[in-house]
Amino acid sequence: MRVVTRGAALLAAAVICLLPLAVAHAQLTPEPITGQFTDQSVRPELAPGKGGGTTPPNLLAVVYDKTTASAPNFGLSSSDLAAVWGDELFTLGTGLLSTHKFTLFSTGSSAGNLLTATVGVSFFDGPTSTFLGGYTTNINFGAGLPPGSYSIITVTGLDPLLILLNSTDLVVTQTVMSKTGPANRLGIASLNPITSGSSPISMYINASTVGPASFYNVGNPPVPANPGYQIAVNSPPVGTVPSTWGRLRKLYR
Repeated sequence: MRVVTRGAALLAAAVICLLPLAVAHAQLTPEPITGQFTDQSVRPELAPGKGGGTTPPNLLAVVYDKTTASAPNFGLSSSDLAAVWGDELFTLGTGLLSTHKFTLFSTGSSAGNLLTATVGVSFFDGPTSTFLGGYTTNINFGAGLPPGSYSIITVTGLDPLLILLNSTDLVVTQTVMSKTGPANRLGIASLNPITSGSSPISMYINASTVGPASFYNVGNPPVPANPGYQIAVNSPPVGTVPSTWGRLRKLYR
């Protein structure tokens, strides 16, 4: 996992020390979304020998969702292209991460289309800030994600990374690690309502144009800040009993 180790793990080390307990006070203005770009389906970057991302023949359980039947209520972006965006998610269950969805948004004042992006995603236990795992993935938008638009990115085949989400209180973060194209203001699309699970009204941001790592309200009065995420895990949830975990690992040799 070259990029996961270098990118997501280093990002995790930075974020894990910064997750706050309180909501920061800053005046953040929701940005309009003028269109939805074609949804993208991608795979994670895997280390050599990890296999092709085969999913075990279990039924997947969607334990959190605000993408399937949810509409955008605002976008939020920053000229800090290394900004970290995220949210606290209260899920309906635990298990081995298999499929994850997130959004990318290019604001209307961006300098042009976003052609490609490499995104790092990290998962933490909410109460303890323990790093649970992370991945990176590459997205090719073809002619480009145009200003004012967002796209939902579906990442499948995450099972070989063995990201065990053993808590129903998660913090999920994302950051653009590299990109091509003239786009110079990127962020997330907030989607509402949440159809599976729940989240607080605030969202996580760490950006030089916003403030230090914290949870922030958006709008005055605040509106639900729900960066679009979906989490699907292998069901039934995988325990951490050594014999069970050992059998699971054998699936990916």
